Amino acid sequence: MTPPDPRADRAVVLTGASGGIGVALAGYLLEQGVERLALVYRTHHDDLFSAVRQKGLDPERHCFQADLSSEEDVRRLGEDVGAAFGSVWGLINLAGASSNAVTWKLTLEEFQHVVASNLTTTFLTCREFIPVMRQAKGGRIINVSSVVAFSGVAGASHYGAAKAGIVGLTKSMARELARSEITANVLALGYFDYGMLYTVPDDLREGIREQLPAGRFGTANEIGGAILHLLSDDSSYTNGQVLHINGGMYG
Repeated sequence: MTPPDPRADRAVVLTGASGGIGVALAGYLLEQGVERLALVYRTHHDDLFSAVRQKGLDPERHCFQADLSSEEDVRRLGEDVGAAFGSVWGLINLAGASSNAVTWKLTLEEFQHVVASNLTTTFLTCREFIPVMRQAKGGRIINVSSVVAFSGVAGASHYGAAKAGIVGLTKSMARELARSEITANVLALGYFDYGMLYTVPDDLREGIREQLPAGRFGTANEIGGAILHLLSDDSSYTNGQVLHINGGMYG
């Protein structure tokens, strides 16, 4: 007899689910049997709701609205996800935002907004769901950083600082949580064929593509495969690590 697929029984939370990568990743995880998937969005949600409906599922059950930089919203999110799915096994922190300005022209407000959108949101959601994982004696935290945290990009010092902060936060949590059978790892993403990449001019986007060793942008499936491994029982000894997914741009 074939054993049951644990992906169907374990609840997973994905933040940033209404962005370009988020919508594609949500569809991939649902296709791969992650059925108890809580998809978190902030404002825009039409594409996300449509993707969920295409899988024959009810967006009202799977989609949760929250401002993840708000303690109150994150607390409410924890309660709502718990009521819908019970104990959470996996937390994937994809939510984030950026803007473009060289350091000496950044306002404090803009710097703080980008740090809050990336680093503070990651901290608050981890803090909310870790007690549930500890009580269940197991879980997986996957925090999304960026190649920018390691290589730097002109005009994105605030984003690079926030994404580097995610690495430090995750490595410390990995040490704190290892005895509780909870792992915490980082995916450091390069350039993917969605979302923010298409807010830049065509010639600049083509210049970025030409610099990539792989010669192309990545797809959500290539993130999703790594996520499925990190969510699995087979990844239980992989902890506090940074997995670079960038087509060879940075190792």
